[in-house]
Amino acid sequence: MTINSLFNNFIAVFFAGISIKLMDDYLDQNLDELIGKQTLAIKLRRATIPYALLSFSLSVILNIQWAISLFWGSYIIGMGNDLSNSLPSGLKAYQESIILFSIGCFLLPIYELISSILIIFNLQLIDDLIDAKKDEQIFHRNFTHILGERQAILLILIILVLNLYLHFEKTILVFLTTPLVIFLLEDEGGEEGGD
Repeated sequence: MTINSLFNNFIAVFFAGISIKLMDDYLDQNLDELIGKQTLAIKLRRATIPYALLSFSLSVILNIQWAISLFWGSYIIGMGNDLSNSLPSGLKAYQESIILFSIGCFLLPIYELISSILIIFNLQLIDDLIDAKKDEQIFHRNFTHILGERQAILLILIILVLNLYLHFEKTILVFLTTPLVIFLLEDEGGEEGGD
């Protein structure tokens, strides 16, 4: 592993993270506004999707397998969370997740897909742990409420060890870039968003 490839991978993960966070915040605008959370997606409104796609394309140029597996992993985890929601495709959200996972198994190395899904799931668990009290205020149950706080922490640690075993470099780079992405795209202090 050269310094150049490490830097390219870092930037690929960073732009994949930007695209995932923009899309996630775009879909969660109503919930975020309820709890007073200001995000770049709230400020950008309709422009969020083009910026998310631009960021994703930059990630793909630098590392196609990481970019796609991380983005698909976030889609699979995000959709797999909702067992009842029907989508425009006519499928349930979890059914779309299963289909995308099956396609991913054919198009990507399996360890890339599994490691990305586990990394995203771990980030979701950590986010749910941090947001447990805020989510309670808006009657939104997350993994921490379902599992319990101690069990959620234990699961986070188990999955982290597994992630480090499956794909050490990708895991470290995702955990290094995630706080930076959140810092750049969220404003907890609450400047009002515009159109």
